[in-house]
Amino acid sequence: MVQRGNNKKRNGQSLVEVMVAITALTVSFLGISALLAQSLAISRSTTDELTATYLASEGVEITKNLIDHDVYAGNPWGTCLFSQNLNADVEVDHATADCTTLAAFSGEPLYYHSDTHLYDYDSNGGTATIFTRDIKVAHPQPYEITVASIVQWPSLGGNLQSIDLRDDFYSWNATTTP
Repeated sequence: MVQRGNNKKRNGQSLVEVMVAITALTVSFLGISALLAQSLAISRSTTDELTATYLASEGVEITKNLIDHDVYAGNPWGTCLFSQNLNADVEVDHATADCTTLAAFSGEPLYYHSDTHLYDYDSNGGTATIFTRDIKVAHPQPYEITVASIVQWPSLGGNLQSIDLRDDFYSWNATTTP
């Protein structure tokens, strides 16, 4: 009979052990879930920063192409940007072929077109993104054009993040500046 009483005690002990094991598993799964959520947030933040860096780089490159366009068209270096008197903020995208298509910076977001995988300011067929791109053009010297491409986007916490890429372009022949 003594053995029977011990079996009842062991049955209760087994129930407690199962409850402790379930609690330990639940806590470990909650910890793993929290780590996965944090990992996804960091991944999203990194993706946004990488996209913004590429968009800022593209802004500088498109503006450089406007300078090169002058030379290929037979105009003096920087004619396009100097003639527009662009000590201002402008918007450029892949469709900006010359200074006649430049628009003043409006703060509108860039649109992503999944069919072409390009970003631009054309909302037709595009999806609005969280990114804005501001191109600042300045002329510190008659033979120099300074371009700053600033891309901004809201982070997961709601703060505004930005990438600011700058480049200076110089006339290789100072006598040909406009």
